[in-house]
Amino acid sequence: MESVVTPNAVRAKAPSVLECLRRLCARRETVRYLTTSNLKAGHRDKVLGHLWNVLDPLMFMLVYYFVFGVLFKQAGRGRTAEFMLYILVGVLTWSFIQGTINQSANCVRGNRGLIHEINFPKSVFPVSVMFARLYDFAWGLVVLVVFLLVGGIWPTLHYLWVPLLVLVAAMLAMGVAFIVSYLGAFFADTTNVVGVALRLLFYCSPIFYFVRDEKRMELNEQGVMEEVVKYGALFHDPTYWKIYMMNPIACLFECFRDAMLWGRAPEAGLLLYAAAVSVVVCVVGFAVFTRGEGKFAKYI
Repeated sequence: MESVVTPNAVRAKAPSVLECLRRLCARRETVRYLTTSNLKAGHRDKVLGHLWNVLDPLMFMLVYYFVFGVLFKQAGRGRTAEFMLYILVGVLTWSFIQGTINQSANCVRGNRGLIHEINFPKSVFPVSVMFARLYDFAWGLVVLVVFLLVGGIWPTLHYLWVPLLVLVAAMLAMGVAFIVSYLGAFFADTTNVVGVALRLLFYCSPIFYFVRDEKRMELNEQGVMEEVVKYGALFHDPTYWKIYMMNPIACLFECFRDAMLWGRAPEAGLLLYAAAVSVVVCVVGFAVFTRGEGKFAKYI
């Protein structure tokens, strides 16, 4: 005799992470549309439009240069252009990561109308935010290359590291964006908490100060080439330096500078650590988000 299973006894099995990823990929046209809408909305009321993608980091660079390069004498004699480019690399990378995380905190609540009316993977919201900010980041890198050329720093083969570094930065930003967008769906205060956390992280990242000794070979008074420390590190104790560099964003800043500013391969330890953390954060963040997206409609 067959047993009868009542509807209440049937529980829908939660889709796996891979299934959620497949559904997200199937909605790539939706992601593209939301990304385009995000870009248009961000510049709809601005006279200069997308030009602000370039002007904003440049103005930040000038402000930080004046405060830290001039007032705090971080930039020594004859190193003005180099220090400004050093700041610009940090500002551009930070703007991408910070913009993705900050905007994602409210991306689910901000689209409550779509969530209540249409059945689709809600992960398209933070993903589209990341791609919109990645577009801005890409233009910023183009401008950075132009400024490097003006400053007499020519491209090297180490520029080939840049796409990998951008991918690592995107995965890190995406992973954190999944987590904060998940929390933002349930807690309205998430945006404020994220803002405070990002301000703290900003000062704990090497945007306008040095955390490594930058050494160069120069001629001394006797006409002999010798190694000279051009920029002094913030930490001389290796223990403090290792603790500080547990911040993967700091590792990314240094890797970008190695490849684009200093003309050398990124330090292997920093790159591997940043990549490992980014992969873990992205996978965990996506899993957390997809496990909870079925409850969004109830709470918003």
